[in-house]
Amino acid sequence: MASSSTVSCGVCDSQHTTTNADYWCPECDEGLCSQCLKYHSASKALRNHDIISVDNYKQLPPSIANISPYCSQHDRKFKNYCPQHESISCPLCIQSNHANCVGILSLENVIQTAKTSVLLESLDQNLKDIKLNFERVVKDRTQNLVEIQNQRQKFHDEIKQLRNKINEHLDSLEQLILQDLYAAEEKVKSQIEDFLGKLAEHTEKMDLLQTNMSAIKEYASDLQAFLGSKMVETEIKKHEIFMQSLFEDGSLQKIDLNCKIKDNLSDVLSTVTSFGSISVESNSPLVVLQTEKDKQAQIRTFHHAPPTTVNDIKMTLKRKFEFTCVTGCSFSSKGDIFLVDYGKIRLLILKEDGTLHSDIPLSNQNPVDVTCIDDKTVAVSFQSSNQIQIINILTKKIESMIKTTSSCQGICYADGHLLCCNTGTGIQKVKVSDNRSSTLVKDDTLSGWSFVTTSKDKIFYTNRSNNTVSCYTVTGEKKWEYKDQSVRSPRGISVDKDSNVYIASYGNNIIIVLSSDGKQVRKLLGTVDGIRIPFGLAFDVKKDKLIVANHNGPVLYERC
Repeated sequence: MASSSTVSCGVCDSQHTTTNADYWCPECDEGLCSQCLKYHSASKALRNHDIISVDNYKQLPPSIANISPYCSQHDRKFKNYCPQHESISCPLCIQSNHANCVGILSLENVIQTAKTSVLLESLDQNLKDIKLNFERVVKDRTQNLVEIQNQRQKFHDEIKQLRNKINEHLDSLEQLILQDLYAAEEKVKSQIEDFLGKLAEHTEKMDLLQTNMSAIKEYASDLQAFLGSKMVETEIKKHEIFMQSLFEDGSLQKIDLNCKIKDNLSDVLSTVTSFGSISVESNSPLVVLQTEKDKQAQIRTFHHAPPTTVNDIKMTLKRKFEFTCVTGCSFSSKGDIFLVDYGKIRLLILKEDGTLHSDIPLSNQNPVDVTCIDDKTVAVSFQSSNQIQIINILTKKIESMIKTTSSCQGICYADGHLLCCNTGTGIQKVKVSDNRSSTLVKDDTLSGWSFVTTSKDKIFYTNRSNNTVSCYTVTGEKKWEYKDQSVRSPRGISVDKDSNVYIASYGNNIIIVLSSDGKQVRKLLGTVDGIRIPFGLAFDVKKDKLIVANHNGPVLYERC
């Protein structure tokens, strides 16, 4: 705003009289008191000036109020506008700085529609749009903060619940083993006490024999002593035999209690070093920024559309192909289509319009899946072989072969690596340039006809034996797993640009789509759409196209 201090009358000041101004003349760039305004309005040269009150003048921002109608260099009033330099100038400025400029305009003509210009209206609208966008962003960030707090509480509760379940489980296991411990002690205790009872009986009899021997020695006749000795000898023999039997039947073996803790339970102390991991993920913004596009001002419009959800996805049938027994498919970066013909043991290469470009006979029996590596090479897997062939589609020759740890069928390519579904092992990661490999996801339940795909930093694969769809990070950390009757015998899998997951349900003869978090599911295509015995899937994210490798003929769809 303009200064809130008192504005003096410029005319009175020139006559060395201080008077507060009640009005302001922008063209004269000075204040006027009520008396001087009368003379100002009466002057022929000044009467057409647009006068405003001092109160209104004070409402102007300082940067605007300080704009003077006079040239600071020549102290002359600005009269012209130079379009070439986009600057206003006084007559002396024209001579010194714009002598060679063409199209000098009268400043009076240029500014007479300034307040009603389309530019001013556009700027005003632009400010409103920007303010609205700020409000939307604040609302979006506030909502995101609330979601973060809710997510934190949710995961906090899940962690505590898991901890309680672990505690309850360990408490239960502890009670069971303690029961076994006390039962073992009681059993041994009972055995030893019974044994001690028998020894006590023999000891009493031995004490009686000793008493009898003393009596015989002192009071018995010779005949009684002779016959009594024989009787005592017989009893002593019985006790000696009993004592000897104790050593022979193991009654005197030392008994110990032993407790062996399960290795996998004690290993928890050393192998489980964390309860889990926390990560922060960034996804496409949900807030939509909007501005009005003005043709004259050429104000740009920014629009960030929210990602497509599973409920919004619709597919339009584009083409059916006549090839049968197709199990695997892939798109090239140019939009060409690769198909694996399982029945005729060949690789089909189709142009983007669907017409056949060429076919390549394959050397191994039962090819299953194909993935595009670059514009000239593809990788093909086989049902009964522990190898993947890298094929040059220009020369139609095998460039190299990659060994896998077991029978591999579903494959995909990403960032210089092949990901392979190895039966009974899991997901194997192989570097194409040097064949170095590692197990990325261990899964000994992984069956044949399982397929894999990637999107951003995630890996998705199907497991036909468990009827599951799993999501892992590229570092092998499990994110989620989906299992439901809507996905029986899942096979092909692919992902669109919004990370929605498409799955071929071989057992249901349908194509379903899962949300990126694996929580929302929807049947997308069925038998009425031409889906019969689906195998592989491929999604062209650039052109929003989906191809389904049907056993009775591939089908191409476009997302609308």
